[in-house]
Amino acid sequence: MNVPATKFYIKPLREQVCEYLKKEIGSHNIRPGDMINLRQLSTELGISITPLRDALLQLEGEGMVHILPRRGIILREFTLKDIENYYDMLATLECHAMGSAIFNINKEHCKVMREINAQILSCAYTNDFDTSRTLNKTFHTIYLNLADNSYIQTLWSNTWSRLYYCPTNIVHSIDWEIVCCDQHERLIEAIEKKDMHKITSCIKDEHWSFKKQKEYILRYYDFGSVDKTESKK
Repeated sequence: MNVPATKFYIKPLREQVCEYLKKEIGSHNIRPGDMINLRQLSTELGISITPLRDALLQLEGEGMVHILPRRGIILREFTLKDIENYYDMLATLECHAMGSAIFNINKEHCKVMREINAQILSCAYTNDFDTSRTLNKTFHTIYLNLADNSYIQTLWSNTWSRLYYCPTNIVHSIDWEIVCCDQHERLIEAIEKKDMHKITSCIKDEHWSFKKQKEYILRYYDFGSVDKTESKK
């Protein structure tokens, strides 16, 4: 039987290593300020230095690590200002995308978004944060993809990765998940009404509002030795 090659996709080793390292960061196994030993990690993973170095170069491009010449690789410490900037960027990108996506979103899309939101809420009560994080990304990418702008999608995905793989103090925050799901539902209702003013408000003034989410951010993220009072908003 001849099976088209396009039926299968095996991720490059670099991408697999990137995903592994991001999970290690999110699981607190690598913390802000930690040095990453290439040879030790190569031995642990059973891979050569080359794909590992390529993965770390990608993470450096995403702003997650610093590569220090003749010293090594260090997981960078995130500041409160970093989180604020990520929120501002995600809000800006989503609002811009919605300007185009609103013409392509239909009832079926809203139905799927509502089903995903219900699954996110279910994960909140079972402490399944990994699945919740994946579903959350899927929720947002539904309308981002409908904007049909690959540049926005790439920028959003990179910013989202930086935010969601920042080291955290706690593994899961049920109350924050519930708040986010409520915000998702209000966004869906605004989309169903094709109310761009309300859609923008839901995205910018609620869901990605640094000021409104700051209480949860301070509890959730691990800023290492960085002063949490850096952002004044």
